[in-house]
Parts: sequence; C-alpha cells; structure tokens
Amino acid sequence: MNFIFDLDHTVIDSSHRQLTRSDGSLDLDAWRTNCTAKMIARDSLLPLARSMRLAYAKGHNVIICTARVIGAYDLQYLADNGLRYHALLSRAEGDNTGDALLKYRALLSHFRGQPVARWARQSVFFDDNQSVLKMAKSLGIMTRDAIQLNQRMGA
Repeated sequence: MNFIFDLDHTVIDSSHRQLTRSDGSLDLDAWRTNCTAKMIARDSLLPLARSMRLAYAKGHNVIICTARVIGAYDLQYLADNGLRYHALLSRAEGDNTGDALLKYRALLSHFRGQPVARWARQSVFFDDNQSVLKMAKSLGIMTRDAIQLNQRMGA
C-alpha cells in the first residue's frame, strides 16, 4: 500500500512561518525567509505524524508529496522527528506551479512506467488542500482530508 503524505497542515504545523497576502494567498517570499534552522525547529507535529510513522513501521510505502522546496533543515527536522519515508516528492526551487498540478506531475513521474489505475487503487493521499484532494480523487486515489483527521485525532 502507498501512503502519500503532504507535510504542512497535514503532518507538520508550520503555521508560525506562514504569512498571507491581502488576497489570502501564501506569501512565498516570506515563507522562504522563514525557512531557517531556528524557525523550522519551532515547527510541531500534528496527530497524522503518528499515522505516517505507523505506516512506515508496518512496511508500507510512505511517500512525502509536498509543495515545499525541501532544504537541509527540512530533512534534518524529518529525521529528528522520526518521519521516515521511501520517497520525497517536492517543489524545485523557482517552480511556481500550483500545488495540485505540481503534485499530479510529481506522482506521475514517481510511478513512471506503471499504469495509473494500478498504483492509484493501492494508494491513500493525506492532504489539507482541497484542490490536491480533488486531483488525487480524479486519479482514483483514496483521499483523506488532513484538517478533519487531525481535528478528530486531537490537534
């Protein structure tokens, strides 16, 4: 089974580093400025982090699929918090593609050569972004709304 996890607002609470513009969109420049070791160290785990750890411990294929640009401090945070994975799909520096399209392309590239129907029906995608969940559902992937799950689990 493939367990696909987003990071922000799904497994990790990084809200202290996020600023929004007046139109409600994420201020990516502010986000990049706040990607320091000190700021990342202040992130906290959400309840779904336990599910990610458990999926890995049970031998499932754990994939991180995030719209973050992953840096060394992010990798250190994941390691320090026991968030192990088999594949990490992330945004390339300078890529401003919308989250759903970015993750769609990342998944297709990751599972390259395999029929979508085969790997999709053996996958569960945990994400907080409704457009990403809609995209995953359109591929036939079982989806779970991370906001709702974390609230039920005690976030």
